[in-house]
Amino acid sequence: MAAVFLICGCSKEADMATPKEDADQAIQEFRAIVTVKQDASGTIYFQLDDNTVLFPYNYDRPFSGMERIICGLSVAKGANECFVQWMDFLVKGDVSYTQDAIDDGLDIIEDWMTSVEDGFLTIHYNAWWGNGEEPHLLLVRPSANEYELTVVHQMNGDEPLEKADALVYFDINDILPDTEGTYKDLTIKWKSCEGANKAKTFRFRSRQP
Repeated sequence: MAAVFLICGCSKEADMATPKEDADQAIQEFRAIVTVKQDASGTIYFQLDDNTVLFPYNYDRPFSGMERIICGLSVAKGANECFVQWMDFLVKGDVSYTQDAIDDGLDIIEDWMTSVEDGFLTIHYNAWWGNGEEPHLLLVRPSANEYELTVVHQMNGDEPLEKADALVYFDINDILPDTEGTYKDLTIKWKSCEGANKAKTFRFRSRQP
């Protein structure tokens, strides 16, 4: 499975915590990564984080299961509806229990796009790419420790010709113990492109129904 999504036409500097606001119309504009979901009545909605929900009134794609997208949204202050200015679907990475997987390394970028929320791990990363025909693989390898995961990048023999950014997400909800509504420390480990061992701790809560 190819796990590459080259970022095109989106800012890395804005996030939901610092929206752009139009004072005359009381409109907030921001970029976000959200989960596309559907409720029992068939209504599609966006899960922005563990607690925030918005209902898009111009989303016309059929629902085919939970997916992660990066998008630009406009929201009236105090409203729970949003207008989707643009959007792109993110690539879903694999979860593997193979402990001896080849790891060619990657550099995880610690910005607003790298996050743990709603039972998903989303990673903005930088890695080497070439012209090989075999797709790269991004996978999460569970650890013997309850709340610890390792991110692995496999180039599948591709040459390291140039570096580029990409986005990938993993559904980690069911491979970790249920937190029963509380938050736990989750450690994400990876090997950098230079071979150094890296780690970062996130707060994780299992996805709520």
